[in-house]
Amino acid sequence: MNNQNQQAGGGRINMAAFLPKSRVNGPGLRAVVWVQGCHRCCPGCFNEDMQAFRENQPVSAKKLADRILALDGIEGVTFSGGEPFAQAALLADLADILSGQGLNIAVFTGYTYQELLAGQDDAWNRLLAAADLLIAGPFKRELPSTEYLLGSANQELIFLTDTLKGHPDTLGRTEQLLEITVDKDGNVTTTGLGGGDIIKQTNLQAGF
Repeated sequence: MNNQNQQAGGGRINMAAFLPKSRVNGPGLRAVVWVQGCHRCCPGCFNEDMQAFRENQPVSAKKLADRILALDGIEGVTFSGGEPFAQAALLADLADILSGQGLNIAVFTGYTYQELLAGQDDAWNRLLAAADLLIAGPFKRELPSTEYLLGSANQELIFLTDTLKGHPDTLGRTEQLLEITVDKDGNVTTTGLGGGDIIKQTNLQAGF
């Protein structure tokens, strides 16, 4: 049994950030949940401030699910971080609620698919079973990538179900995107992968 799962106090997801609507963190329009804490601590990580295991924004799976299900027009939800598999049990609970309401689930992880399968961790297996798409592998800055959703060339898209395999974004995108979102209070969120001179800026949104 793997003992690397670390939940926030009181059985709550330790969330680092939340974006209600995004088009660059997985196929289609989706909400994004970033979690706090990662054992991998890859050099050059895009989200170094999310690596430390410290309490950030603890939230119950039920409360976060209610927040997500109140959003209009989204197709799915992405878990990123930080390392989602460090909080696999509660994220699996969240994913079960969301998928039961018709949303697809994508998960970014610093583990390879083989490592997750070999981990013999019940919580990891539950999160894998709840996910449709896995973006897997440690970030390696010496292996730059320009492929859709891949931060470095060693990473893989693993389709765990057929739900997203034929999605237009999955089939049609070959470039990386940068997204800038402005919320109703004027807060600016920039997300997406750096892809050298092919990077594109898209979806300058307001009012979420």
